[in-house]
Amino acid sequence: MSDNRAENLFFEADQLIEENRIVDAKEMLIDLLAEYPDYGRAHNHLGWLYNLKFNNYPKAKKHLELAIKFAPDYHAAYSNYSYLLIDMNLNDEMITFGSKVLGSPVVDRSTIYNKMGQAYELKGDVLNAYKHYKLAVKETLNNKTLDTIYASVNRVKGKMSLMQRLKLINQ
Repeated sequence: MSDNRAENLFFEADQLIEENRIVDAKEMLIDLLAEYPDYGRAHNHLGWLYNLKFNNYPKAKKHLELAIKFAPDYHAAYSNYSYLLIDMNLNDEMITFGSKVLGSPVVDRSTIYNKMGQAYELKGDVLNAYKHYKLAVKETLNNKTLDTIYASVNRVKGKMSLMQRLKLINQ
């Protein structure tokens, strides 16, 4: 299969997703990957579908990991993988992953910091959660995302003890 043919099939699958023809898109992505197994963006879309539309976390994880491996410059794969790790309650893995990829110029740093904040919050580490949510605030340019992150900051502050809140003042 030529690179051009792979891109055309990928674009068609992407259009099917836009049209909410999820099963058709999944089949097209599977066919594309059967012929072109290292097409990372197709792995990303398939991983996203398995996570959000089919709730098949093992398949989603496999495909998103392949997406990052085969398309390390494709930013969406990092964000989708971070969402998946939180969905799977793999909080330690999310923190490790986030720490590893934050140096990459292609990742959405706001999303990674936000997901790291969620991982820390779910682990009960509200101070680290607060720190990472604040870092996410600094990295976003999207007002809707900013509102969501501020809601997380306020939620975490509400979970803090008085002593923890005093630590924030002294930082």
